[in-house]
Amino acid sequence: MLRFSIGGIVMAALHVALLAITATRILAADAQQWPRLWNWFLALDFPLSLGVVPLAWIFPASPAGPLHDFANFWWPLGYHGIIGTTWWYIVGTYIADKLTLLWQQRRRSAGPRQ
Repeated sequence: MLRFSIGGIVMAALHVALLAITATRILAADAQQWPRLWNWFLALDFPLSLGVVPLAWIFPASPAGPLHDFANFWWPLGYHGIIGTTWWYIVGTYIADKLTLLWQQRRRSAGPRQ
């Protein structure tokens, strides 16, 4: 049965919010610095973020700006949006499950209250 995790949804939503902030900052950045703003996501989505690296290393940033640059804007945006958000949903689900298990063990070990 399909089950949704609140922890996974929260972590995925935070990831999407950070992605939206980063994309907004990229669109507002000066012409030469905008590709560097993706570096946060290389660390945040590691090791899955390595799928973005080959295109970004091969192709230089477009002088026409981010909206005209598939390799350095659209590819990382789509990749981090789909793969990174899924990754953080899985991580959030795992953390929530472990915390729930810990909480249940503590309640059992404390015994009934009198």
